[in-house]
Amino acid sequence: MPADSAERMKVPSVSAFREALTLNVSAAGVSAALAAVPARSFRDILGLFAPPEDVRKSLVDGLCGNHPGASRASVDKKVRGWLNGKNQPTAREDLWELCFILGLTAGEADSFLAMASEEGIHWRDPTELTLAFALRQGMSYPESRMLLKRVITEEDAPGAVSFREIFTPTVRREAALLATEEELARYLRETQGKLGIYHNRAYQQFMAYLSLLEKPRSAGAGEESYTIRRIVETYLGGRLPSRWKKKQLDEKRRRIMAGWPDEVTISRMKTGRTDVNRKTMMLLFLVTDGGEDSAGGWEPEEETDPDADFRSSYIRMNQMLSSCGYCMLDLRNPFDWVIVYCMKSASDPTVMEGQSEQLAEVLETLFPAADPETE
Repeated sequence: MPADSAERMKVPSVSAFREALTLNVSAAGVSAALAAVPARSFRDILGLFAPPEDVRKSLVDGLCGNHPGASRASVDKKVRGWLNGKNQPTAREDLWELCFILGLTAGEADSFLAMASEEGIHWRDPTELTLAFALRQGMSYPESRMLLKRVITEEDAPGAVSFREIFTPTVRREAALLATEEELARYLRETQGKLGIYHNRAYQQFMAYLSLLEKPRSAGAGEESYTIRRIVETYLGGRLPSRWKKKQLDEKRRRIMAGWPDEVTISRMKTGRTDVNRKTMMLLFLVTDGGEDSAGGWEPEEETDPDADFRSSYIRMNQMLSSCGYCMLDLRNPFDWVIVYCMKSASDPTVMEGQSEQLAEVLETLFPAADPETE
């Protein structure tokens, strides 16, 4: 990773915040404004962690070395697809492999994974904890896979979610002290009942947001709680494009739609059968304005600045994302741009609608309802 990459990684965040402060787009102009957003490509991300002129050869050499039976021509074609924006790796295991090929430290891998998949290292996941250990030890990717087989057995593997009071910061601090494979194996055994492949803090916050939507303050006395279906239809864009129609969308709209939570997804998250993801948390934050006490003691500033509400939402959103282990707001991510637009528009004193209404309006603009006769 180039020596100045850490500094260069900070610049987009600062620029994004300044851009967000000056964001002033009417609902009618949302489509044109979104089209002008310079979305970050996978090539851009790779360029922060490896010299651009070397990255193609480095990736091809590394992948061929890790998979001797693979055709170099096929591997080269896949890498070229990543670099020209045709596609990009999305599987967590593939992204981890690239961390080893690029020779990243655990800290750099955390940043790379967050930018490429919107989630940094999940330290409570024994597999990711072990891979981070392998990076610190200077292991190759094949060596890390052998290490996983030695320290994690089927009998020792944790369940999907653990509701014990142990969170990522605690595990991360403890994992940093592990110096040998023996210490790693012992730690995994001793913490087996506390680790899990799902996000504890995100789940707790998810349930807090969901409880506000299930029984909104606007509901009259005696009114039944909102069902998951009603929540999705009311707050989360129940009139979004059908599955087949998504193929007709441009790249940015497809990225906005990718992984958008529906009734089944929200239900599975609630029952712990599916991990809570970043997009769902951001949407729930938006439609609840962060819920109650979601900022962990944040106190609003006493000021008359018309942008104070927006700054509050922006800061608290980032605090929530960071505490849950997700990548913070990035205006070069089309979905994030939409979220920030809704927060900024709702803070306009001339606008009567709140963030939830702004979301509905922007979705209607970007994804106009199809003619029923043509569906």
